[in-house]
Amino acid sequence: MAVLSGYIASGWLRADPPVHSQDLGQHVASFGGGVLGSPGAPGALAGTGVVALVSQGLAGSEAPMFGGELFEKIIVVPRKKSVGFVLSTQIFAIEVWNTHLRESKTLASIVIGGVGGLQITGGISAPGVFGPGRGATYTATLGTDGDATIANIAEFIFDGESGTETVVTGSRLTVFSPEIDWSEPFEETIAYMTNIIPAYSGHEQRIQLRTIPRCGASFRVLTATNRDTAALDALISGWQARVYGVPWWMDASPLVADAAPGTLTLQVDTTNRASFEAGGLVMLWRDQHTWEALQVFTKSDSQVTLVSETVQSWSAGDLVVPLKRGRLSDTVTIARETSGVASMRATFACEVV
Repeated sequence: MAVLSGYIASGWLRADPPVHSQDLGQHVASFGGGVLGSPGAPGALAGTGVVALVSQGLAGSEAPMFGGELFEKIIVVPRKKSVGFVLSTQIFAIEVWNTHLRESKTLASIVIGGVGGLQITGGISAPGVFGPGRGATYTATLGTDGDATIANIAEFIFDGESGTETVVTGSRLTVFSPEIDWSEPFEETIAYMTNIIPAYSGHEQRIQLRTIPRCGASFRVLTATNRDTAALDALISGWQARVYGVPWWMDASPLVADAAPGTLTLQVDTTNRASFEAGGLVMLWRDQHTWEALQVFTKSDSQVTLVSETVQSWSAGDLVVPLKRGRLSDTVTIARETSGVASMRATFACEVV
């Protein structure tokens, strides 16, 4: 029988072996080595012949493998960010990732549009090159000063790329942070909107216009130092026409455990304190000048989970105070004992949640 040389293939990715017949690639093969019928001959035939080739053309389309759609683009995370109510400085990360496998991409610029005062720092400065597979993390910051409504779009401009923007939304208000003076009580008002239709007979028909009551608050504050009084004056003069975060002081509860920066869960007793509610606001408070306001995600009788992380460090005993959004009355009367001592009755009309 014929003795043919061969090779052992090590894998399907291996290229053509060096012993592959060049003629076979041209559809022509060489046979032989012996003479037909010769005793002990290694081959039975000698000569050449044409190898017939049978082929068929197939139509198809390219389909990505599992996870393939992740690649060959610029990815920005997150695409949408809701910061809720900005009562203190908000900081969050934006990640930009070049998932092209063989192509570098150049960041031409970072364009911030809309209103809200968004600032972006860190990462790779523009213009900057993102190599294949390279990513960078930027720091986005929203301060307490700025427009009441936050609607910013941060777009990372890459040539030939789309879908590389982050939309940031939220609302900005400041806390009325002076401590309540408990020499006078905290007064809460509850009002329902009702339409009254009188008849000629003197009878009335009352139609309820709002099922959720509008609430209000009134409490006395006292400042006893020049610094506190100056801060109170600035708070009233600079923010009176806007929305405040109004502390619901009667439901304030102390922290049970320390809360380090980056904490999402506050250990605090909320039993029978109705102002603590999911979707509402709370303030961590140490004094008039040291506070931090955040939005509540969920709450139980023993803890409050936040939408965003704490920025400052807080100790057990610091107060956690529920907040409501409200506007200060048009007329404000401040009693001044001296240049550094002032008192007032703060009255707020609060928004319906």
